Amino acid sequence: MDNLQIFAGQRLAGTLQRDLEGITFRYMDGYTGPPVFMSWPLRSMARHWRDLPAELSCLLPQGLQLGQWRDSGATDLSDWGLLASMGADLPGMVSVLPTNSKATLMGRGAVGLKQLNRARIVPGINALPHTAREVAVFCSETGFTHSLASRAASVNAIYSRKDSSFKLVKTNGRYRLTVEPKESPGMVANQLLTSRLAHDAGLLVAQAGKIQTNDGVPVMWVERFDRFGASNIQRLRTESACQLLGQPPVAKYDGTVESIAQLIRQHCTNPKIQLMRLFHRLLFGWLTGNSGLHLKKWSFLQNGSIVELSPAYGLINDAILSKNATESALLIDNRREGLDRQSLLNYLGEEVCELNPRMIARVMKQLKAVRWEQRISESGLSTSCQRAYFELISERWLQLQR
Repeated sequence: MDNLQIFAGQRLAGTLQRDLEGITFRYMDGYTGPPVFMSWPLRSMARHWRDLPAELSCLLPQGLQLGQWRDSGATDLSDWGLLASMGADLPGMVSVLPTNSKATLMGRGAVGLKQLNRARIVPGINALPHTAREVAVFCSETGFTHSLASRAASVNAIYSRKDSSFKLVKTNGRYRLTVEPKESPGMVANQLLTSRLAHDAGLLVAQAGKIQTNDGVPVMWVERFDRFGASNIQRLRTESACQLLGQPPVAKYDGTVESIAQLIRQHCTNPKIQLMRLFHRLLFGWLTGNSGLHLKKWSFLQNGSIVELSPAYGLINDAILSKNATESALLIDNRREGLDRQSLLNYLGEEVCELNPRMIARVMKQLKAVRWEQRISESGLSTSCQRAYFELISERWLQLQR
């Protein structure tokens, strides 16, 4: 299988060809739709790489998901084989199908369409009528499709208000469900707490919550921000900083916050607002020990005519889980450790994000207003983790006051 077709929504945009010299992409003659990726302008009709380009390889599974895929019996375990197998339901608006495939396109490009606010769901704790093993079996049968926010195997789902429960689906799910791994007890409580603290601090966060399997295993559900409309077939353009910088997923930690700020100035419709959101999220991530905010955790979302930072996702306190966690996943002024008021407020806020003192004070006020201790005590984390979480925030908050 040496040819793949790439669709932008339901429109065939071009072909991807593999040969002994590498991989080549060409737009179709006469194609006038949106570019497949923001870094693939229509004026460049042909592009060539030695290996699968970052724009596509960053959409493929990694870590536990990749290991499970390799154990699932797939015959072609190369990046090309993975893309051919799971390309029909990738994050964002792009779909990839084998040439002459009989598969039906599952999504439509939502270029020009603005996603309306969705009605929030409030699932009960027993809203997943499956055991952990049944979820795992379903995952293996569907190929472990990629999730932007998952640290473990995750599965697509829709929510039935009539039945007050989630239903597992192979494609076009509005939600992603992640079952807590046995080797990571407390992961769901940690992620959910950090997500709720971020919301309390004024950040735009993907809606999330906790449920459990029939056999009592914690599960985190997260709403997808790149899907909407009837049957969730409308797809919004979503591209990570890793893709936009052309860096393969193995290099997701090889980046700087300065490079993300530059991407915001280059691609966002309202860069001043997005730079403030960048500063706000980075400061919150540092306060809460989130050392995993690498290049793949920063995505750009096209919603109607607006290109902006996507809602925050993958939030977790790494510092209470690992003694080796760094203060920042990405370099800030050429360092990941020893960050303080000067590097965060003066350098990051004033120089990199070009915020004035009033804007920085506004972010600080939002962070100060969070009821940190109350939220942490209600989180369901173990007593020792609660203590470590609060002590970390208290210590780092004091550093910002010096």
